[in-house]
Amino acid sequence: MLYWIIWAIAWLLLRSLYALFGGLKIEGAENVPRKGGVLVAPNHISDADGPTIYLALKRPCWGMAKSELFQTRFLRYILRLFHAFPVKRYSADLAALRQAEELLKQGEAVVIFPEGKLSEDGQLQPFLPGVILVAERAGAPILPVALIGTDQLLPYGKLIPRPTRRPVVVRFGRPILLEELLRGLKKRERLEKGAERLRAIVKALLENQPYPPFTEDTPENKAVGGETPTTESLS
Repeated sequence: MLYWIIWAIAWLLLRSLYALFGGLKIEGAENVPRKGGVLVAPNHISDADGPTIYLALKRPCWGMAKSELFQTRFLRYILRLFHAFPVKRYSADLAALRQAEELLKQGEAVVIFPEGKLSEDGQLQPFLPGVILVAERAGAPILPVALIGTDQLLPYGKLIPRPTRRPVVVRFGRPILLEELLRGLKKRERLEKGAERLRAIVKALLENQPYPPFTEDTPENKAVGGETPTTESLS
């Protein structure tokens, strides 16, 4: 009960802050599963990305945060209060991946940034295969997300947000099942190629385009398609 009260207060506070700094536009909100385990996979261009996803999902979620943030007692308390758990960057942190897997199996929404680190120039980086491994082991769908403008709200290396000229956009794509994403791939290439396909999907969302087709030149391998999301604004 206490967590739900804190979550509601934090959500209202974030919504008010976004209204003050330029607004938030949510596209494809109907694509967010209201219950059940789902791995949320956004691009990563700002330290504001985590709170932005937290607000836009409209359901409690868990998320990985770099382990360095947990070194300060107060910040560690705040992060854990909002269901963040540490991950060691630039390494295969099996403990963090296992925790994400267990949370997904318990029906939670878990946010993992597939790039593994913040993009300094705002460009989409290569996706790491760990996100595919977690989704596959947990049997959870992946919810691709495009974040646009959070780097204007809180630029790389800055600590204080600034007003934006246009609303930040959170664009939710259609959830993807692993058998759909990995269709036609050989076992030894599923993780790497699956990560590449997921990156292509997020790239398409950033450009507001349908999902790219992933076919293997056989009639049974249908394209992975998506419709243009509808829009909801918070301002």
